Amino acid sequence: MGRLLVFVATLALIVAFGAVLVTIIARILDAGRRASTPAHGQEVYRPMAPTPFQKITYAALVVLLFGVSTGWLGGL
Repeated sequence: MGRLLVFVATLALIVAFGAVLVTIIARILDAGRRASTPAHGQEVYRPMAPTPFQKITYAALVVLLFGVSTGWLGGL
C-alpha cells in the first residue's frame, strides 16, 4: 500500500510540474506576441516572398546536410 501511495504522489508531482512548465511557456510566448505587435500607426512588417533562387538554395542546403550527416558527402 505504501508503494502505491508513493507512486501516486510521484505521478501527481510530475503532472503538477508539467502544468507549471506549460503555463510558464504559454506566458513567455504570449508576452513575446504582445511585444511584437506594432504600435498604433506603425506599419506592419511583411517579409519578402521567397524567390526561386532562395527555394533552390534551401533544397541544396537540405541535401548537403543530409549528405554530411549520413557520411556519403563527408567522406569526399
